Amino acid sequence: MAKRGRPPSGEYPEKKRVFASRIREDTWKLLQQAAATSGRSISQEFEHRLRRGLDDDKAIEDAFGDRRTFAVMKMAALAAVNSAMLDPINSKVHWTANAESFDRALNAVVEVLKAFRPHQPKAAAMRLEGAAPALEIVRQIQAADPTRPLSKTSKRQRALLRLKDELGDLVDRPGRLLEHQKPKTEGNKKR
Repeated sequence: MAKRGRPPSGEYPEKKRVFASRIREDTWKLLQQAAATSGRSISQEFEHRLRRGLDDDKAIEDAFGDRRTFAVMKMAALAAVNSAMLDPINSKVHWTANAESFDRALNAVVEVLKAFRPHQPKAAAMRLEGAAPALEIVRQIQAADPTRPLSKTSKRQRALLRLKDELGDLVDRPGRLLEHQKPKTEGNKKR
């Protein structure tokens, strides 16, 4: 078989395998922009980003054991930061610098972990106090829409999509907690 095309150059000159895939138009445009900014070809930019993602996976596994644990810890961090913002007086101070903010963050982290507890008894789910920041993050992650065009998603929305992907089927586990946190309406009040 005759050789076709010019030999690969740039960061990955040893490329030998051809990979063909379909991607969405908005992803293609973002890839083109990233390649133009970095000075790489589109093929080089694709490989660079793919390798970086695979390297990140390995680093996450080395540091946290697996992606699910990493995702739960990221949610705990989001809950800690968001709970500290609820304090209008100390909102400009890092949560680790103020005892009240720290306690609020600690409670939020504990609530994230409780939200993913297996086989959560209904009574325990109803007794949760201060779970609002953690449950709000869970709601946002569950609502993250992977079909939305990248050009119409914010950095935060993309981060929530990554968390949803990293959590896998764990993302649905806090469902009972969310059900108990909904305001009661005339149709679902206990009699």
